[in-house]
Amino acid sequence: MDIHQSELYSSYMQSLGWIVERSGKTKVFIKKLGPFSLIKIQRPKDLDLSDVDRLARKYRALLVKIEPDINAEHRIPALPAGWLNTEYSADNWPLLPTKSLILDLDSPTLDSLPKDTRYEIRKTQKNSLSLGLSNDCELFYKLLQETMKLGGWSVPIRKEVKNLYQAFQPSNSVLLFAHLRSSSFNVPGSSSSINNPVAACLLIWHKDTAHYMYAATTKEGRRLGAAYLILWKAIQFCKKKKLKYLDLEGVYDERYPKQTKAWLGFTKFKMGWGGKVVQYPGSYTKYYNTIVKLLFRLTGS
Repeated sequence: MDIHQSELYSSYMQSLGWIVERSGKTKVFIKKLGPFSLIKIQRPKDLDLSDVDRLARKYRALLVKIEPDINAEHRIPALPAGWLNTEYSADNWPLLPTKSLILDLDSPTLDSLPKDTRYEIRKTQKNSLSLGLSNDCELFYKLLQETMKLGGWSVPIRKEVKNLYQAFQPSNSVLLFAHLRSSSFNVPGSSSSINNPVAACLLIWHKDTAHYMYAATTKEGRRLGAAYLILWKAIQFCKKKKLKYLDLEGVYDERYPKQTKAWLGFTKFKMGWGGKVVQYPGSYTKYYNTIVKLLFRLTGS
């Protein structure tokens, strides 16, 4: 099961005001907009499109967006090529990464990593950087804001970041920080303070797979190569948790060049860790309102 179909993720969506319904075994997320609604279905493996129509009528949906799981075409009628024969069509505004890099945690050792990545990790060990865990989500968000502004990316909504971390607490999320104070890498539950943080990441996990959901690196952290150290320690943390895979949550996708162009820089960084590139079928939308459909067509969406 993909993490977006897990109970913990459903709790996160509900904390943001989404209604969670079921279509068979698949969770469907509904956002009310006055008398209407928007519906999204993320990473379903099995789906009855006629039952989705039932929910769309029940909630007076303006549109339904489906972002299928890998190989879902074998279990969802008319996906993907046959969708041309339905009212669903491929769109260019995916909400989830359409292409990602997944690391097999059984294999990564320092010596098994590409040469350039090994060099960067070893270089950070000379920069007096230490690692620690903290539940200070506000501190993490401040680092994330700085990172997004440095890279020219959209800053995530504070509530979304905070609620995601909290929804997967206490056993399925962690905030990992790199900072400029000598201390050891602490175990989960540590209450040690984090001084002078230069990088951080938010990890969540479900079953055997962890997700590198958000990563932050300050200007000083970039100079010190902290991004390499914190991802390496995230890998070690996940291995200690007996997890099997780490999803790095998105790389550049040539099918969506406009939407993922800004990802080229960190795509190069992520690809330097090896792993397997995974490509999802894409993003599909069915419009239930003619005016909404026209507006999206006019805006190129």
